Amino acid sequence: MADTNDLILLENIVTDFLLAYKKTTEDYTLYLSHAGRLIRDFHIHDSSKFRTEKITVDAFGIIEMPDDMIKFGDLSVAYNGEWWSFTERRNMVNTTTTTLGVEGQDTDFGEGVDLLDGPTTTYGSRGAINEYYYMLDWDARRIFCDGIISDTVVLKYVSSGISATEDLYVPTMLVLMIESYLLWKETFWIPELIRERESRKRDFDNERLRVRNVLNSMTASQWRDLFWGAITLGPKR
Repeated sequence: MADTNDLILLENIVTDFLLAYKKTTEDYTLYLSHAGRLIRDFHIHDSSKFRTEKITVDAFGIIEMPDDMIKFGDLSVAYNGEWWSFTERRNMVNTTTTTLGVEGQDTDFGEGVDLLDGPTTTYGSRGAINEYYYMLDWDARRIFCDGIISDTVVLKYVSSGISATEDLYVPTMLVLMIESYLLWKETFWIPELIRERESRKRDFDNERLRVRNVLNSMTASQWRDLFWGAITLGPKR
């Protein structure tokens, strides 16, 4: 006999919640709205899930952030079968110059000028020196890059996890967390439940921690790999 699917439609979770706690469907939309807010918050603060997309760096070394990007994860290129991450340089020049309606770069103002690196092999050299750098400009929703232009890179980012056109499915492990969240939130509009607000908040916090523990725990083989990876062959002195 096949096991049940791990993914459940969010609408079904809310419907089952109303049924399990003998609630009417009158406030279904309200409960669904709060459940959606929780999922968005979960993707930002708790989930290890990142959306991975190939994205174009234009001729000025600029990437336009995807519309659904709410948190940056990583920017990288492929190297020897692995992802080589860019290094953040927060003081990179992030302006452009528009002349006669055409956007460009003014090198006299430092726009498009290659960044200078410190020494890497001499005495006093430092780490965090890379071939590729980036700077996040959230106001302009742009990522400015150094070391690469007119090419394709991989951007990992967190989205809201909610689509305006597609059904929203969530893992079954989140069901109890969602239900405890709704039980807590309803104390804000049901006056007779106000005395239970703090206890229900603690119940939700416990469910959230339980989910975090599952997401952040490692298997026995992962611990073994971590242990063996920290060992090197060398003379004992």
